[in-house]
Amino acid sequence: MELIRQLVQNLIVIVVLAVFLEMLLPASDMRRYVKMVMGLLIIVVVLQAIGGIVRGDWQRHLEPAINAAPSGVPDLKEILAAGQRLKDGQEQKALEEYRQGLSRQIVALAGLNSEVQVVKARVEIYTDPGDRHYGQIREVFLLLAAARPRIQEQGSGRGEQLVEPVTINVGERAQPVQGEVNAKPGPEAEKAAARLARVVADFYNLSPDQVKVQWVS
Repeated sequence: MELIRQLVQNLIVIVVLAVFLEMLLPASDMRRYVKMVMGLLIIVVVLQAIGGIVRGDWQRHLEPAINAAPSGVPDLKEILAAGQRLKDGQEQKALEEYRQGLSRQIVALAGLNSEVQVVKARVEIYTDPGDRHYGQIREVFLLLAAARPRIQEQGSGRGEQLVEPVTINVGERAQPVQGEVNAKPGPEAEKAAARLARVVADFYNLSPDQVKVQWVS
């Protein structure tokens, strides 16, 4: 109704102005041009009013259609929450695979040292996304065998170390280990373990305190 009222007011003003100009102008071809201009103004005013009505009706029907969600379809907040949960789950899975990969790599690296027997390696990483060390190694635990390997004499007279086969479970958290933890190794074994810890720390750019050694019998 407001648009119609404005349209009527504008038309009245244009008509009055046209009549007033026609009275002032002399009888000449100028009157014809004034009438043409006034006609164009009337057309413009009418088109503006029609455009306002159409635009207002379109917006009135469009906004409810955008805001209203179809039945059975989750709203935007639920979709975003589900996406965030999926993202967090994928990140945790990737971190766990990364941690296990580091454990396997450390076991392989420590296995190059023939002075000590590596039973298992466990890696702890920073898992808080807000931490500036996120994804980096926090601590490394090396589980070493305190018992000395057996010596078997070969035909050449040289001894070769034979160790009992062990099962290396990589990446497990706080799992019980067969044997006595913190068993007492010999002095040479302790020195070899310290050298191995330094090698692991240097390889991964860690401080010596971040690499811990435990012994089992």
